[in-house]
Amino acid sequence: MGMNYLMIKLLKVFLILLYLLGIALSQELHILYTQNTNGVLQNCNCPNTPLGGMEKRATFVSQWRKDHPNTILLDSGDILSFNNIHAESDTKLLRAMEALNYSAVNIGDQEFSNGIQFLQTQITKKSIPWVTSNIEPTNNAAFIVPEMRVINIVDLNVLIMGVIDSESFGFYNRVFGDLNLQVISPIESIQKIYIKALTNEKVDLVILLSNLGYDADELLAQELDFIDVIIGGHSQHQFEQPQVINNTIITQCGRNGQYVGHLELQFNQGKLTAHSGELIPMDLSIIDDEAMLKLISE
Repeated sequence: MGMNYLMIKLLKVFLILLYLLGIALSQELHILYTQNTNGVLQNCNCPNTPLGGMEKRATFVSQWRKDHPNTILLDSGDILSFNNIHAESDTKLLRAMEALNYSAVNIGDQEFSNGIQFLQTQITKKSIPWVTSNIEPTNNAAFIVPEMRVINIVDLNVLIMGVIDSESFGFYNRVFGDLNLQVISPIESIQKIYIKALTNEKVDLVILLSNLGYDADELLAQELDFIDVIIGGHSQHQFEQPQVINNTIITQCGRNGQYVGHLELQFNQGKLTAHSGELIPMDLSIIDDEAMLKLISE
């Protein structure tokens, strides 16, 4: 009787230790993501779609970070308006992006809508963590943007790359004349940068910020099995739940900043084991951020 009792106690202790070890080896990472803000600076308070606005996004992101410190904030591009008649508003929008402290921001084709000098000035300031993996300067052009970013969070090394569509870029190249830049194959550039990253450090998670559109994202997922997450854009899809292609999580959150996307990733011993996703509407129930309102009204 005494021996059985002791064995039961030891078994309980062993199970508790296994449980605690499992907790210690598990990690949780939150990704907030945005896309295709399209130059929309403020909530229009429209009857049909009262969604969006940097004054809403700022409040939401700030509170989220307080509740979930293990969060990275990403944008897949097309922040600015489609054409250059909104340069003043676009400047304010980039200042708003600075204030939100993004972890990485992909250069989309609409970032060229005010011309190369406008974008180059923003890049030189280094106040936004731009990334682009398949744009290369030509004719000795001065266009220096990191081809990747590596973030360490919850003991995970997160590799972030960003790609742009050549046809969309070509539109602005024709509008403004030769921008002295070329867009190379996304597959070629992603493979090269991934191999380079692996030679320098361990990579636990690969995130691609894509401005290619959903169809191209599917093809990338089928072709490159090392990409864990594709946060897309350009095609402005809106997925309430992430799509999974060849074990790659693909998601988008729509247009005009109406939603902020959220991905929750679960890891065990550094391996991605589970995920869930949702879209959070930037609606009128979110209190306006006063600092952001002041910036908008300047």
